[in-house]
Amino acid sequence: MNARNTLCTFAPLSAGTFAPLSAGTFAPLSAGTFAPLSARLALLMLILAGLITACAPPLLTPAGPGPTITPATRQGGSLTVAVAADVDGLDPHKTVAAATFQITRNLYDTLVQVDPQSRIQPDLATSWETWDDGLKWTFHLRDDVFFHNGRKMTAADVKYSFERILNPETASPRAKDYQIISAIETPDDHTVVFTLARPQAAFLSNLAYGWTAIVPQEAADTLRDHPVGSGPFQFVEWVPDSHVKLRRFDRYFVPNVPYLDEVTFRVISDPAARLISLKTGEVDVVPEVPAQEIAGLRDEPGLQVIQQPFNGIQLLAINNARPPFDDLRVRQALNHAIDKQAVIEGAQWGIGVPIGSHMPPISDFYVDLTARYPYDPEKAKALLAEAGYPDGFETTIALPQPYDFHIRNGEVIADQLAKVGIKARLETIEWATYLEQVYFGRNYELTTLGHTGRLDPDPFLNRYVSDSKENYMNYHNPHYDELVREGAVSTDPARRRQIYAEMQRILADDAVAVYLLAPLSSVGLREEVQGWQLYPIDIYDLRTVWRGGQ
Repeated sequence: MNARNTLCTFAPLSAGTFAPLSAGTFAPLSAGTFAPLSARLALLMLILAGLITACAPPLLTPAGPGPTITPATRQGGSLTVAVAADVDGLDPHKTVAAATFQITRNLYDTLVQVDPQSRIQPDLATSWETWDDGLKWTFHLRDDVFFHNGRKMTAADVKYSFERILNPETASPRAKDYQIISAIETPDDHTVVFTLARPQAAFLSNLAYGWTAIVPQEAADTLRDHPVGSGPFQFVEWVPDSHVKLRRFDRYFVPNVPYLDEVTFRVISDPAARLISLKTGEVDVVPEVPAQEIAGLRDEPGLQVIQQPFNGIQLLAINNARPPFDDLRVRQALNHAIDKQAVIEGAQWGIGVPIGSHMPPISDFYVDLTARYPYDPEKAKALLAEAGYPDGFETTIALPQPYDFHIRNGEVIADQLAKVGIKARLETIEWATYLEQVYFGRNYELTTLGHTGRLDPDPFLNRYVSDSKENYMNYHNPHYDELVREGAVSTDPARRRQIYAEMQRILADDAVAVYLLAPLSSVGLREEVQGWQLYPIDIYDLRTVWRGGQ
C-alpha cells in the first residue's frame, strides 16, 4: 500500500473567494474586446500584483466565519444582466453552451471551485486528499448544504450526480472528461471516494466546471426547465428568448450571501440594444461589451467598465475532412492569406493580440507561434496552385448569430481571401441551429468561433483527439493523440510543458485552423453595481455582487 499524500486541506470558504466558470467549452468568446500587447501585459501585471480588484466587496477571508457587512455593503435589491444568447436548457449535465453555464453557476455548486486568481478552492467539499499514487481521491463534504427543494445534500447526491454524467442515457457532452472514474464510494454521508482507472493530472481542476454540478436525484427529470441546485440563488422562471429570473436562496451555506434579492438575465441579442439598455438603466450589467464601444462607455456618466485578460481564443475553424481543406497546402494557404493584425484592426477596432495556435498568451503553457505563417498573399496563391487551384475556389463561412464579433471576423476574412482567389460566401446561422448543424453535425467548410480556456491544458487541447466528440474540425493525427494521452497522466511538470508545447506546434504545422487572436473580457456596469468579478472560466458569479450608492 502506498503512503497517503495529502494534496490539500482547506477550511470551508466563507463568502469570499468565489469561483468560476462553466460555460462550457467553446463559447462564443467574450465580447471581442481586446487590447494591444503592451496594454494587455501592463494590465496583466497590475492584476497579478493585486492592484485591480474589479470593485470587490469588503474583504472576505477563506477561513473566516462569513462576509463582514459594512454600511457600504448593501443587502437586498435586484439586478438585471443583459446576455447575448438564451440558455439551451438549465440541466448542467446535458448542455455544452457557454450561455447556459454563465447563468447556472448561480443555481448549482460543485465539489471545488476556482477563484479569480485561478486557484482551486473548496466549495461543497471542505478538504480533499489524493493517495495510492493518484488513483484515489477522498473529498470531505460540508454538512450544512441544502438543495432548493429543502432537502439536505449528502455524499449520495455526489455519487448520483457523477453516475448520471457518466450514464450514456444522459448523453452528457462532458462525459468523456470523467470516464476515468472507475468507482465512487460513500463511506458516510459526508465523505466521497473516487477511484480512477489511471492518474489524471487535470482531475481536480475538472471538478470545478459547472457541468459537474451536484443535483438531487428526485429533481433530475425536470432540471432542464425547473432547475434545483444548492447555489446562492434559486429558480423563479425561464421564458425562452426573453429572460431567466432567480431569487435569493436564504439557506445558502455561506452566511449573508448572496447580497442581492433577485437577479434577471435578460436576452438581448442585438449588441447596440444591449448598450442602449445599459445607458438608460433598463439593465445594470452588460458582460460582453463590443470593442468599438469601450471608449464611449468609459466617458458615459453613471457607467463603469472593468477589463481583464480573458482565458480563451478566437479562430477560423477549418473542416479538415471536407475537400479542398483536406489538403494541407490549402489550409496553409488560408493561413498565409489572412492578415491577423488586419482582422484585429478591421473587426476588433485594433484591440487584440495575434496568436499562432490553440492557446491564449496568459496561459503558463503558451508557446508563441505567431511567426509560423506570416501574411503573404503570393505564398498563399502559390500553395493553392500547387494544390490544383490556380484560380482559387468557392467556399462558405458559417457565422454564429448573435455573436457580432465572430461575424465581423468572418467579414474581414472573406475580403482577405478574395485577394487570393477564394470566394467566400457568408452564411449567418442562428445559435441553436449552429450548434446542431455546424458544431455537433460538422456540416460546414469554414466557420468563425471562439473557445474559452480551461484550467488545465489537457481539456483545452484534447478536443483535437481523432475520436473526440468535440473534434468538430475533423482533425486526425495519431502522434497528437498519443501526446494527449501522455500529457493527461503525466505528473512531471517539466514533461507536461514539453508535451503541450509540442502539441501547439503540431496544430500550427498542420494548419488545423487559422488561429486569430486572444481577447480581453470587458464588462459594462452601472456605477452603483459593485463586486462584479472576472474568472478564468466563463461564468457570471453573482455571489459577491451588491448595489451601492442608492
